[in-house]
Amino acid sequence: MKQLVRIAPLFALASFVVLSACSPTRPPRGLDNPNLVVGSLTQVNPLDVVVLPIQNGTGRDNLPLDQLRKSFCAGMVRQRYSPLSLDTVDKHVVEAAYKPGELAEQAILQVSILTWDDSQWRSSSRLRIEAEVYLLDSKNPDKRQPLWGGKVDRRIDLSREMPGVANPAAAMTLAIEEFTANVLASLPPRNPEKT
Repeated sequence: MKQLVRIAPLFALASFVVLSACSPTRPPRGLDNPNLVVGSLTQVNPLDVVVLPIQNGTGRDNLPLDQLRKSFCAGMVRQRYSPLSLDTVDKHVVEAAYKPGELAEQAILQVSILTWDDSQWRSSSRLRIEAEVYLLDSKNPDKRQPLWGGKVDRRIDLSREMPGVANPAAAMTLAIEEFTANVLASLPPRNPEKT
C-alpha cells in the first residue's frame, strides 16, 4: 500500500507531462511582428509618452480612430509607460502647433493606418489592418531612427469569439484590443529601475 502511495504522484506527473506535450502550443504574442524593430529604446528609456491622433491613410471615413488611440494608450500603460492625457495632447496638437518635447515628454507614439480591410467582417468576423507604428524620441522624432516600431500587417479573426459577443460595437472593441495588444507585445516594457 505504501508503495502504491509513492507511485501515484509519479503517475499523475507523468500523465500531466504527456498531455501537455500533446496540446498545441501558441507562440508568445508579438513574435509574428518581424518588421517591428527596437532602436535606441533602452538608452532613452522614456517614461512620459505623447500618443498622437491616429493618422488615416486609407482614404476611408468612419474608422474607429479614437477607439484605436485609447487602446494604444491602455497598452502603453500595460508596458509600464506613462501616456499623457489625450485632452492635454489634443490642446497642443490643434492646427499643428505641437512641437516634440514641449509637453516634457520623452517619446511620441505615432500610428498611421494604411489599410483597413473589413470586407470579411460581417460574414466571417475577420479584419485586416496594415499600419505603421513608431515610438519616436522627442529629441529626435525621425521615423528613420525610431526608438521602436515599423510596419505591421495584422489579421484579426474573431469567428470563434463571436457567439459570446453582445453586439457589433463590442465585437469591434474586441478586434481593436486584439490588434493593439498584438502590436504592442513587441514593445519591450519600460525598465522602471533605470532613469
